[in-house]
Amino acid sequence: MVILAKTGVKEALDKHPELKDILVSMSPKYERLNNKFVYNTVARWATFNDVARMGGISVCEILHTLNSKLGTVKELERVFPECINVSPKPAAMDKPGWLDKITNIYIMDVRDRTDFFFTEILKALGNLKEGESIKVINSFYPAPLTGMLAEEGYDYYVENVSVDEIILYVRHKDEDPDKNWRSKKESFETFDVRSSKEDPFGAIIKKAQDTPPGGGFKLVQKFEPIPLINMLTPMGFEYETVEKGFFEYHIFFYKTRESTEVKKTAKEGKVPLVIQAATPVVLPIVLKLLKSQKLMDKIQIQELKVWKETEKHMAWIVNGKADITFSALAAAAKLYLTGNDIRMTSIDIWDNFYILTRGYSAKTFSDLKGHDFYIPLYSGAPPYAVTVHLMKQLGEDPSEYNFVFGKPFGRPEEMQRKLVAGEIDTVLLREPEASFAIHEGKGEIKEAFSYTDIWKNLTGGGNQLPNAGLIVKGSLVKEHPDLVKLLDEELSEAIQWINENPKEAAAQSYDLMGGSIESLELFLERVTYKHERPADRIEEIIEYLTLIREDKGFSYVGDNEEVRGLFSLD
Repeated sequence: MVILAKTGVKEALDKHPELKDILVSMSPKYERLNNKFVYNTVARWATFNDVARMGGISVCEILHTLNSKLGTVKELERVFPECINVSPKPAAMDKPGWLDKITNIYIMDVRDRTDFFFTEILKALGNLKEGESIKVINSFYPAPLTGMLAEEGYDYYVENVSVDEIILYVRHKDEDPDKNWRSKKESFETFDVRSSKEDPFGAIIKKAQDTPPGGGFKLVQKFEPIPLINMLTPMGFEYETVEKGFFEYHIFFYKTRESTEVKKTAKEGKVPLVIQAATPVVLPIVLKLLKSQKLMDKIQIQELKVWKETEKHMAWIVNGKADITFSALAAAAKLYLTGNDIRMTSIDIWDNFYILTRGYSAKTFSDLKGHDFYIPLYSGAPPYAVTVHLMKQLGEDPSEYNFVFGKPFGRPEEMQRKLVAGEIDTVLLREPEASFAIHEGKGEIKEAFSYTDIWKNLTGGGNQLPNAGLIVKGSLVKEHPDLVKLLDEELSEAIQWINENPKEAAAQSYDLMGGSIESLELFLERVTYKHERPADRIEEIIEYLTLIREDKGFSYVGDNEEVRGLFSLD
């Protein structure tokens, strides 16, 4: 990963623990990060921009030092060209009106304290009554604390008295924190996309999704982005637009705490929808689909959810919360055959199973013997079932292999990280993790073989393993058949565009998917995107579901004839 000013400290150091000692050596003020309790609390809210403020060090010095260790300086310079060697300053805040109405102030001067006083401040906040405030005097900008306050819905004000004296005022929390968000809008993180060379749509969607209820951000753009505003407001955002000058608009977005409960309402003529993606391989498709004007004229997005823990998407389907879901075929079959009213309207991702090795070459399963063979998810999931089936078809005995699973799940991204770090040497990965690992491995990680090639040889032709596609709620098919048809058409066009324009698709997907532009381009060169209606490939689909059921790696209730109903649009 490339470390930027906006990158979370805990996120980066959890992934690259070797960077902590380097960071601590840059300022005595960072030594507190060695305290486990401090690390798990303060670092949770701090970004590297915050860390620079706290230590009085140039954010660029920190970023160049850490990225040099990771070998990602060129990527830093590409995405953060405005980095200059000066100490960052927090944005000035307008003095709020509530400060003059405070009747009682508790003062805490922590400039000379070396102990961890974070919990003391939290306790004082919990004891505040209406009209009361605490005043914290510190020698540096209290970035982690302000992050926590914003997340918890407190109103606060930071006053820069001098280089060594910064005062933080926090008042008693209102019963309705959503009511007064405009009074603190200038404290929102600024997201300036005016100089972006690529379309910032994906970056803005990622920013909106990462904003917690009770939080906000300030978008700076050359114009008022009405289509974007129309997309975000049904997702729980309130907004305010301020025209600052010629080609400069500040749009303040605030995510209300009520946004956790989706309200299915839409403008007349539009269908309100909740969309979710359960696997990162579909994210380029989702982003391109969201830019379809034909589709946006017909729907109003209530919520867009991209799951990091992919299995959590099932609850939204079972509870009827999601209208459109991009998910694996196996998951769709299991949900349908256990009574959920859903239909799978297309298969869009095919196969993409790869065996990767580090430090040795392999061309067949037998070459993997003697190595710990890491399999994503768990032994009851399709990756293992497909592996066992192919092994048996090739005359191999699965009991002779040392399969390793995670506890409780083997997350693909975690296995990717371990492979890149040299902690493991044999793993089965799907896309995009396979391409990310190959790119980050810098020649050390090789693709041994793919399951596509084995499957084609076994079936004697061009068949592929159906992987994932589009699931829609059954009621959507019944009540809005024209919309489902339009969705299918726009999805087909989106996939065609991605296949023809992988570089543009990589740039569009960068902010939402992470990695680097180069690794995303490699992923889009390797992935098999192909929009197929299930009815046209039904026998291959049934064959795939049969093999993962028969090998007992994946089980569901029902038989082949019943599962055909999943693909019916009648």
